Amino acid sequence: MRIYALLALIALAPSTQASDPEHVTARRLNRAEYNDTVRDLLAIDFQPAADFPADDFGNGFDNIGDVLSLSPLLMEKYLSAAEKIAQAAILPPPIPKPTIVRHGRGENRGSLKSPGLIVSHRFPAEADYTFVVSVGGRPDPLRLAFSLDGHAFPVADVDRAVDDRGTVEFHAHVAPGEHNLAAELIPGGPPVPDTEFLSGRSKKPLRDPSVGSIEIRGPYNPAPLPPSQSYRRVFTCTDPAGPNSLTCARVDLANLARRAYRRPVTDSEIDALIHFVDNALQHGDSFEQGMQVALTAMLVSPHFLFRIERAPHTQFELATRLSYLLWSSMPDDELFRLASEQRLGDPGVLQAQVRRMLANSKSRALVDNFGAEWLGLRALDSAKPDPGRFPDFNDALLRDMRRETELFFQSIVREDRSILDFIDAPYTFVNARLAQFYGFPEIDSNQFQRVQLPPNSHRGGVITQAAILTASSFPTRTSPVLRGKWILDNLLNAPPPPPPPGVPNLDENAIGSAGSMRQQLEAHRANPVCNGCHAMMDPLGFGLENFDAIGRWRTHDGDFPIDSTGRLPNGKTFDGPDGLKQFLLSDKTAFTKCLAEKLMTYALGRGLEDYDQPALQAVVADTAAANYKFSALIGSIVLHALVPAAPAQGSK
Repeated sequence: MRIYALLALIALAPSTQASDPEHVTARRLNRAEYNDTVRDLLAIDFQPAADFPADDFGNGFDNIGDVLSLSPLLMEKYLSAAEKIAQAAILPPPIPKPTIVRHGRGENRGSLKSPGLIVSHRFPAEADYTFVVSVGGRPDPLRLAFSLDGHAFPVADVDRAVDDRGTVEFHAHVAPGEHNLAAELIPGGPPVPDTEFLSGRSKKPLRDPSVGSIEIRGPYNPAPLPPSQSYRRVFTCTDPAGPNSLTCARVDLANLARRAYRRPVTDSEIDALIHFVDNALQHGDSFEQGMQVALTAMLVSPHFLFRIERAPHTQFELATRLSYLLWSSMPDDELFRLASEQRLGDPGVLQAQVRRMLANSKSRALVDNFGAEWLGLRALDSAKPDPGRFPDFNDALLRDMRRETELFFQSIVREDRSILDFIDAPYTFVNARLAQFYGFPEIDSNQFQRVQLPPNSHRGGVITQAAILTASSFPTRTSPVLRGKWILDNLLNAPPPPPPPGVPNLDENAIGSAGSMRQQLEAHRANPVCNGCHAMMDPLGFGLENFDAIGRWRTHDGDFPIDSTGRLPNGKTFDGPDGLKQFLLSDKTAFTKCLAEKLMTYALGRGLEDYDQPALQAVVADTAAANYKFSALIGSIVLHALVPAAPAQGSK
């Protein structure tokens, strides 16, 4: 089996180059696309590509066809992953063993100040479970109200131990899936109504004691597990010949292969897959084992692992282009249906699909994959600010920084807001920790929420978010050079050339004591060799100098007051982050063209060429005419860059 699959990969793996506007380099699914495609094909809920080698980058993204090579190591990983996926999809899952899972106050979904506790938990099976609620505090008489998804248990007395800690046990038969658990203390007296407790408006005199944790023990006496969703994705046939017949195998495999290959399949392709089932039956293996081998072969086929496009283009290829742009995954049933009906090439239908797909939760992939690479969020994985200089920085704060930018990007996509919000917007997303870090009004919740920016906060847009400011700094200090380069690269698409060799570094010990960062850079820029690039980068970065290396607002750099004015080579000037944002917004076309080119590169899986310029200009014009709406940008890219010039009338 493995030898067959390896030979198939070597013989059939495509190797083509882009040579005209209508051609897209055949490209391998990258790790994110592989995971998401397997998820949507088979409802597999693990990450099979987690141990694949890292994908190479080209033109700023890891989905560029020319750099997505197929090494022997990756081929072996594909084979192992395919076997695991096929086994998980077809074999019944093991009966889960009893475990103990503890949820503490750090997970509280209610008010942080409430002595009660609200958590969610995913139950692996329908079974009996025991809930042990831990209570700490003064040994006053206490009672505990406990509920599961809002259904209350009888109120119970808290049994105290000698250390003034107590526990209460509850028992219930629970269906599998996500459920909400709530525990509330009632100091002597009747229970507080659930609505008051859950909203944090209880006026009962709750004193020092609080719920410390909820412990879930089980499952006990689990019910027989029904066929998994993955199993139902594979076995769909109801032919009279029986579900375990070769007739049904052909139906099941044809349906799977059509979706896995993202196009109609031929009889010969189905015959090749049926051969594995037939061979397994002849050797005494079960029907399910034969289907498992056939599914493994399907998952190592080049038609699954690669996005292959051949002339003439088909509407199935258009559906695939669209789905991998917005979802990083295979088309869904509606896209397949429209492609089979030859309706997807209609501009009105396409625009409606763009809006539908952006509103779908799977568009989160556009944030996670395109957004993270465009904005450089993956640099946060290696961000390690100096703990001596920034003692308040920790992993939890870093996660919050990243989450703010992700939610901000997601709001622009899902709410179809103006792309100019990336430059400046009157809102952002924070939780209690990040609000305190920014100096915003206090928020009593560890859940992220949308907030309007306070007056004179100097925040707004991605360039003032802590994630971007941290990713474009050094561990010990800010870098106007890195921040200016980030703006040139990501907002203006005007990257500076690499620095010449032999340029001396800044005197780190002098920064903030013998001179400010600005003074050091101005001396550095006096070198004619350096001035050409730094004359553009440095002024842009100076506009963000009021933010330190982890994004906090400051007024001094060591002993020196911050000078955040910028003067560009063309004579334009600005003052501080607010002035910098106004400068960037003064040329909306430059930013729109930059974002359009980034998205087109991501969509096509290749760098743009001269012959792409008419399409790029059309996208910029269409976006401006639609008040810079995000859906207008995506829709225009689809129409001008992804739709074949002459859609094929057939689908063979």
